[in-house]
Amino acid sequence: MKPPHINLQHIISFYYVAKEKSFSEAAEKLFVTQPAVTQQIRALEVQFGVKLVNIKKKRVYLTKAGERLFVYAEEFLDHAILVENFLKSYRMNNLYIGIAGTLMLYLMGMIDKFKELYPSVQVTVREGPSRILAEELLDFKHDICIVGPLSNLNERLNVFHIPPKVEKLVFVASHEYRLSVEPPLKWKDLACHPLIIQPEGSVAYELIFNNFASRGLKPKIGAEVDNIEFAKTLAKQKKGIALMFQPNIREELAEGTLTIIPVEDGEIWLGIDVITNKETASSAVTEAFFNIIKEHFHHVLSQG
Repeated sequence: MKPPHINLQHIISFYYVAKEKSFSEAAEKLFVTQPAVTQQIRALEVQFGVKLVNIKKKRVYLTKAGERLFVYAEEFLDHAILVENFLKSYRMNNLYIGIAGTLMLYLMGMIDKFKELYPSVQVTVREGPSRILAEELLDFKHDICIVGPLSNLNERLNVFHIPPKVEKLVFVASHEYRLSVEPPLKWKDLACHPLIIQPEGSVAYELIFNNFASRGLKPKIGAEVDNIEFAKTLAKQKKGIALMFQPNIREELAEGTLTIIPVEDGEIWLGIDVITNKETASSAVTEAFFNIIKEHFHHVLSQG
């Protein structure tokens, strides 16, 4: 199907002129000036070489072509309104969230709270590396993303910073894992052990490499894993030392299946960024979810 060459705004203006039998009243309905409406109708007539309206004593009378066009214009406007209502309803009944893999378990409580408050909204959550989620947000695949702090964030994105000192990343291993030296480890000791980390594109990946690079060291990567549960399994199987967001391993620490490996100057506090696309008008459901996030972290930070 070829796209139409007609200016659809001209059809809308014609519909209101024909319906109101007046250029001035049509202009009021359209919230534009009367000369603008007159110009649009004239442009429509000139483009197709068809006379559509006559004016007698300041009243508008349709020609035969104008009467026929009015029927089509009315159908077009009805369908345009249906399209508009669909889009409004879709934004109000769907929420697409992107969450960094490291933060998924940590944020599930906030997602569950939103679902309880807004049961009619269909929530779709996509888990992935922070940088990839930001790129997908630019392609309008998400309404809102919650990621680790990204360097060189695209200027098309709005960002709400949640500062570090909320939760930290820690090194963990099986209690049976054999270390080369007694803890606490130094970073040079840590470099001798295979590390289980988030994949490239994640903030955790950047953090670990930056920390090693600042000390003139290179990490020994045992596995890049984007699934937290699988990373835990590898650590439990003594495949290496895993870098974990502390809230994600509370159960394992309590059970004793994993233990924190202290590292000198090894605390890595994770800030969080909530990002949206500037080119997308924020919907009511996006704002509602955003408010739940802000309320949660305001409480956490005030308690800390």
